[in-house]
Amino acid sequence: MAYIPSINEERFALAKQNGNGLYSHHNHDSVRDLGVSDVAFKKGQQWHFDTLQVHSGLEDETAHGQNSLPIYNSASFRFRTSKSIEEAYSFEDGPKSQFYMYSRLSNPSNTGFERRIVALELGKEGLSFASGAAAILTVAQSLSTVGDNAVVSCSVHGGTYHQFQVILPEMGLECRIIDTNDLEKVKSLIDDRTKFVYTETISNPKFAVADLEGLSAITRAAKIPLIVDATFTAGGYFSQPARFGVDIVIHSATKWIGGHGTTLGGIVVETGRSDWQSNAARFPRLHTRRGRHGADASLYDQFGKGAYMSFLRWDFMRDTGACLGAQAAQQLFIGVETLSLRCERQHQNAQTVGAWLRAHPRVAWVKYLGFADHPYHKLACKYLQNGFGTVMTFGLKGSIDKAWELVDAFRLIANTPNVGDAKTTVGHHWSTTHKGCSTKENEAMGVYEDLFRLSLGIENADDIIADFQQAFDVVSLD
Repeated sequence: MAYIPSINEERFALAKQNGNGLYSHHNHDSVRDLGVSDVAFKKGQQWHFDTLQVHSGLEDETAHGQNSLPIYNSASFRFRTSKSIEEAYSFEDGPKSQFYMYSRLSNPSNTGFERRIVALELGKEGLSFASGAAAILTVAQSLSTVGDNAVVSCSVHGGTYHQFQVILPEMGLECRIIDTNDLEKVKSLIDDRTKFVYTETISNPKFAVADLEGLSAITRAAKIPLIVDATFTAGGYFSQPARFGVDIVIHSATKWIGGHGTTLGGIVVETGRSDWQSNAARFPRLHTRRGRHGADASLYDQFGKGAYMSFLRWDFMRDTGACLGAQAAQQLFIGVETLSLRCERQHQNAQTVGAWLRAHPRVAWVKYLGFADHPYHKLACKYLQNGFGTVMTFGLKGSIDKAWELVDAFRLIANTPNVGDAKTTVGHHWSTTHKGCSTKENEAMGVYEDLFRLSLGIENADDIIADFQQAFDVVSLD
């Protein structure tokens, strides 16, 4: 049996009796069994989101009684006997998180971070990645083979668009890129080789809000997963896609989850709603008998609803290696503890600064989901909670050169291609993240040459406004 410093012998012995799921502390049907039961639930009490963000992911029985998640900077983990390491690698009892072997597969720091986001996203299992981009690409590859296809939203982040427009098609996946809120079009493009539908909860930077219930009804009927990049809904604070039938939730944890612009990371959460059984022919990797893990059985036979996440971790992550480092996992874990506080302040700033910009004579337009005239405001009211997000776009009167002069004149607001930071940032998609896209492609994604994206931080709103005003004062309109 593997020696695991973070779990004492008594707890490990108890955990070994809990069944053969991939995660004996994840693999259950209710939120109560997500691995936070000792901490997040006391005497039948289910804690609120802002309590879970602080307490989930920690075990209250730890080796040294620590009150925070340690950094386990260890590439591998010791086994007391040769027999125990052989048993671990044969997965005779099924792969469990208790068997820490090599940090590319799992690490106690990563497990804590994964548990925390799983709890906030009402999920079943999670897997952390080195970046959000790595998470998206790995999920797409794991679900498809040469000759398959996927239905993908045309309104996505520039890097994501390039993955689906160039990288994945070169690997043999046909990507049918459309407006995924055109539900009839989505339905018409699904055939027997379609492996998933992909969209963003709030698209970047168009702020198109996905009709999650409409899409999930279609994917449920087709027995394929609905995958969403939920980065702009901030780790479950502004929306929890699992409530609306989404199967797989992906985040760039670099943004709101980490919250301070210090750490790259990504995470995949499976909500437990996927039907991997009745459509076995579409997902043969999960149903083919395989002896690689020491058992002459399919992944579904071994792990049931946990088959896909078992495959993603113990096959795909093992072989592709896009794992999150332990130090990054711990930094992101700590970042989550202030998630709701940051988002609440950032949302307040977005409302205040957005209204001020809209009234300014030098500003041509402002787009923000909180404005009633935004084309996706009604869908935002349906699917969002706690507000309308913390990012807006704006355009200035005059030439683009004058707009650049204004951005260069900022003293407080940082010109950087990042969002979700505690600091207010401004970015220009046309010349950065979407630079390689055609004008037609950019316009479909809501990107125009005069568009600037403003991600509100937690500063005092008056200071953000003052920075805009001093920049306006030094840059002439002509």
